[in-house]
Amino acid sequence: LELVGWRKVPIDTSVLGRLALERLPQIEQVFIGGAGLSDQDFAIKLFSARRRSSVANAADSDHYICSFSHKTIIYKGRMIPADLAAFYPDLGDERLQTAICVFHQRFSTNTLPKWPLAQPFRFLAHNGEINTITG
Repeated sequence: LELVGWRKVPIDTSVLGRLALERLPQIEQVFIGGAGLSDQDFAIKLFSARRRSSVANAADSDHYICSFSHKTIIYKGRMIPADLAAFYPDLGDERLQTAICVFHQRFSTNTLPKWPLAQPFRFLAHNGEINTITG
């Protein structure tokens, strides 16, 4: 794997509420090249890299990788749905094109909202209340 680029994702914090602003994480994107790898091998290497990073940084509560995919870009946030495009100017950029967009709005009654709790949709979608198993 080769590091191709890294950027701080442009955001507009003016649409966020006080609690979301107080807990706003650093939002960055990393771009990795997989020259010579098959689609499946590239996906496996990226998955392994994400897992190794998460394990190595387990003590850092601010470390969270919502996606490390060669096919999917994830934008997460603590805002009302109408403000998503304003918060992420990338979503209004004509150069960004997609064949599909999945949007999930979380209404939880058993946990307080937190940035990492927004669904990552690492594979496509999941909407189960896994956290209630231990409750």
